[in-house]
Amino acid sequence: MTEILASSTQRTFDVASLVRFSQEKAIVTEIAITEYSSIAVWGVLPGQQVPAHFHPDGQDTWVMIKGELTYYLGDGQKKIISAGQIDVAVPLQVHGAINEGHDDAIFLSIYSAPTLKVIAASP
Repeated sequence: MTEILASSTQRTFDVASLVRFSQEKAIVTEIAITEYSSIAVWGVLPGQQVPAHFHPDGQDTWVMIKGELTYYLGDGQKKIISAGQIDVAVPLQVHGAINEGHDDAIFLSIYSAPTLKVIAASP
């Protein structure tokens, strides 16, 4: 079963029309979900974060669309990722991010695995 935000026949999406922002926290909007994968767009305002976590069975690929984020690598390590870059976190790799800049950040999360599982972790 697939859940798609727009309509069941739509296969092309405009990220700008789907991304959402909140003054309270980073917002994730699911675009499509199947039993083995999900595609979501994140809106992250300055100062907001996507908490560090890992997936025991799946790969989470982030595609930066706009802005930049300080990306958590685990063990206290981090790096800057910016628009046009892709970061791949394979199973058990810690990932998450904080927007330490002055501009909004947008990225796509493309998750694939036998089942969708998220486990909190230290950045």
